Amino acid sequence: MPFPDPVLPTRRAASVLGSPMVLALACIVAWSLIAPISKLVLASVSFYNMLFISNLFSCLAVGAAFAVLCGGDWGRLSARLRSNRVAMLCGGLDGLFYLCLYHGYHISNGVAVLIAQYSWPVMIVAISAIFFGVQPSLWQFLGLACGVAAMTVTLSRGDIAHIGLGHPAALGLVLLGALCFAVLSVLSRHYVKDALAGTVWLFVASTGISALAGWQAGALGMPPRAALPGLVLNGVAINGLSYVLWIVALARGNAVRISALVFLTPVLSTLWLALFFHEPFLPAYALGLALALVAGLLCLRGRRGAP
Repeated sequence: MPFPDPVLPTRRAASVLGSPMVLALACIVAWSLIAPISKLVLASVSFYNMLFISNLFSCLAVGAAFAVLCGGDWGRLSARLRSNRVAMLCGGLDGLFYLCLYHGYHISNGVAVLIAQYSWPVMIVAISAIFFGVQPSLWQFLGLACGVAAMTVTLSRGDIAHIGLGHPAALGLVLLGALCFAVLSVLSRHYVKDALAGTVWLFVASTGISALAGWQAGALGMPPRAALPGLVLNGVAINGLSYVLWIVALARGNAVRISALVFLTPVLSTLWLALFFHEPFLPAYALGLALALVAGLLCLRGRRGAP
């Protein structure tokens, strides 16, 4: 998932593609496939290997997209630019986010991991208030309350005395990943001035982090041939070109209205997991999913006045 509030790319980039709402919906559908594709690929590939190979394909796809859309302005990729250096830091956080997320999908229930993952909008509000002095609005306070309620209901499966994701480490991993994405989002919002060039550097740095993590774990290697279609789809479309399409959609349309579509992602992901993987869908998950969606929309609504 890309920068939630990217700075607009060049006019050339914004004029190449079509309707911003159609582009945004295409991104939402792509991101909703993260959970089912992860479950499918992780059946035969380690999460370290999945992250590295997916990032490698993403680098190639986003680099090619930049070459097409940049209009020959290669200076935008200069590593001397402060904006691009911040994007590299965001890439490190992106790598950690997906490392935690894929690990969570590997060891725990997909629906529970998905809902816990969507605590990131609530974390963005908290980080903005603590480090940037952005006073939360009434809507954001309500969103925080709904977010906490969603987490509690989901992780307890309706029984407050038993909170967890089915594995002792899963809760901590997923929440750590969500925190990484929240910090990434805040940094990109405040410091990344060229989102298109920043996305290239994000994937370069994320690939480096994933290669280092996989090498240290001794988990890198050639994946089985059967896993390649899922890895290519995940790297090129789901976590690659979708970032560029999202940037262009925000450049051409109403950013607030389009950003609200992000919260359709867990709804579709939950549907795919239940339909194709027969994951148990408890009544508590339905309530938690509804609360998570409400929390995200309330937090997003409160960001209108944010700097």
